[in-house]
Amino acid sequence: MAKTREEMVEGAVIQAVGHHERRNIIKIIGAAPGGVSYTEILGETRLNTGHLNYHLRGLEGMVERDDARLYRLTPLGLKALRLLAAINEDIGNGDEPYIDMAVTAQSSLLSPLVRGYLNVLILICSFGVLGGLWLLANNVYGATSKTIWGAVITLICVAVLYSVLRNYRTLPHYFSRWERRVMK
Repeated sequence: MAKTREEMVEGAVIQAVGHHERRNIIKIIGAAPGGVSYTEILGETRLNTGHLNYHLRGLEGMVERDDARLYRLTPLGLKALRLLAAINEDIGNGDEPYIDMAVTAQSSLLSPLVRGYLNVLILICSFGVLGGLWLLANNVYGATSKTIWGAVITLICVAVLYSVLRNYRTLPHYFSRWERRVMK
């Protein structure tokens, strides 16, 4: 089904403001009506040039560079800035439970397929850690190979398990992008 023009505009704005660095860049440029230089944006964001260039490419259509090489917001960029301002308008203590619910719900948005893969990975790594520890504790292949293989298996599985569990809240974003690319 073809997207309507309205859906395309909404999607473009939401995609642009979907990353905190791009929101920050929009706010920096929007705060300077005369325009902002690349160096000023670089200094305020503290990004390296590669990351800043990446985010500026993601803001094409919302940010433009004039002949003086100053960045300004386009009319669509101004709409994105107004959207950000409207979101933060009139936030009070009564909003806290709803904000917490929204953050919790969005941090766990994984498709069942990806959640299954992650759960299997966690299970395999857990058994890998146990197997590695078992090799360390028992003299199965001789002292040297047992120690080496047990240590290697345990360290690899602990590193993968730690990484997955530590990043479990941010993985939905990564996997949703991956799913969009693979499932096209």
